[in-house]
Amino acid sequence: MISVYRGAPCQVLPNALWKTLARAQEARTSVEVVAGQVTQLSMSDDETLYFYWHRERRPPSLLQEHLRRLRTALIHQDMLAEVPLSHLTVRRPFFRYIYSEDVTPRPPPPGFRFAPVHQANEAAAVADLIARCYPNLRPTPDEVRGWTTHPVYDPSLWLWVIDEATGRPAGLGIAEYDATVPEGSLEWIQVLPEYRGRGLGRSIVTELLSRLVGRADFVTVSGEAVNGPGAGTFYRHCGFEGDDIWWLLQDRAE
Repeated sequence: MISVYRGAPCQVLPNALWKTLARAQEARTSVEVVAGQVTQLSMSDDETLYFYWHRERRPPSLLQEHLRRLRTALIHQDMLAEVPLSHLTVRRPFFRYIYSEDVTPRPPPPGFRFAPVHQANEAAAVADLIARCYPNLRPTPDEVRGWTTHPVYDPSLWLWVIDEATGRPAGLGIAEYDATVPEGSLEWIQVLPEYRGRGLGRSIVTELLSRLVGRADFVTVSGEAVNGPGAGTFYRHCGFEGDDIWWLLQDRAE
């Protein structure tokens, strides 16, 4: 799977490889090999299709009754019209982009500086800053501490942007590093609303990219695609490339 994923990570999987492998023991994984070449990959259980990939972009061969039982599916844009999942009426698109070029670090603007996140005693501060950036997202300190148990956790890839006038965080960056690929992934790039428009977000991204240089062959990022300017446009301005869209299909909104 790693070799196939490395060839086109944003097309093969909807998220970083380690997240898919973490589900492998709980779901059914299918690998089709023809003439020594992997031609199809998929992972599913009775109610969820976690991903599907085919080298020639053919639709999955799941039985119709299995497809009808699905309550959630992640489908690449290229396959959306080919898979009969009309009963999954709640549909949300997510972009997935890749960065594989050289990077020039972009320091934060005057009056701001980077500082390490001390995960042992700042989990509540991380959770609070993320909550202040989203109207409906409230991670708990325990959830934040749980992120440090991931096999791809790297403390050097957690950083604050500090407002030197107040001594308080204005933004946060968290990335992960999977040495088995090797791949970096941007997980959280947050700037408090009152600090936006000053270049802090871009400085966080370029700083994390620079810390992954020489380690990761590429860095991926994903997020919900929205109409008009949004996260996808921001990451393109930071040098990420690609046009891969994955659709989260559900039978009802969560």
